[in-house]
Parts: sequence; structure tokens; C-alpha cells
Amino acid sequence: MFDKGVIEKKLAELFDVVPETEGLIASDLEGKVITGQTITDMDHIGIAKACAILIKNSNALGENTGKGGLKSAIIELEDGYGVIVRSDKGILIALAGLDGKASLSLLKRNLISISNL
Repeated sequence: MFDKGVIEKKLAELFDVVPETEGLIASDLEGKVITGQTITDMDHIGIAKACAILIKNSNALGENTGKGGLKSAIIELEDGYGVIVRSDKGILIALAGLDGKASLSLLKRNLISISNL
């Protein structure tokens, strides 16, 4: 599991690096929130649980196709984007608005780096 102090610091730094970020959440693999910060009032627990379910279902796809489990995903939503990174330690989630499209790869790369700490 992620170290809460370390992950909070790294996610706060990521907010500074990618100003289009609207939220960053870290959870365990079951979707229990470790830490989260969003610029508006969002349901961190609901978001983390939804991502955990998404990962579980994607892992089933990977198993059935012989491609393995989900490592990361960029999800296009109607009014923004979600970036999900899974590691053995947990799940990292970044949220961005429509103006964040150009920064999605940067968010993903940073989340992957943070997930390896």
C-alpha cells in the first residue's frame, strides 16, 4: 500500500506541474481512499470504488485475452478525462477537464512514476 505522507506530497507536487488537473486520488486496490484532493467537491470514495471496479473488469478482459491485467487507462468522459494507474501498491487517479486533453500523457507519466515509489 502507498505511504500516505509520501503520496500526499507527490500528488501535491503534481497539481503544481499540471495546472489543468482537477483532482488527484490515491486508493488501495479495493477502492479505499488513502488521500485525495479535488478543486471542487467530488465524491472521492465513489470515484475510487468506480475505478477499482473498472480495473477488476478490465483485468477479466486481460485474462480472457491472455494480455494480462490493466496497468493504466485514459478515459474520455463527456466533460473531461480520467487517468488511472494501477500498481501492486494501489490505484492513482487523476481528473482533468476538457482543457486538460493536452496534458493527459503528462499526468499518466507522472502517475506511473509516483506509483513506483
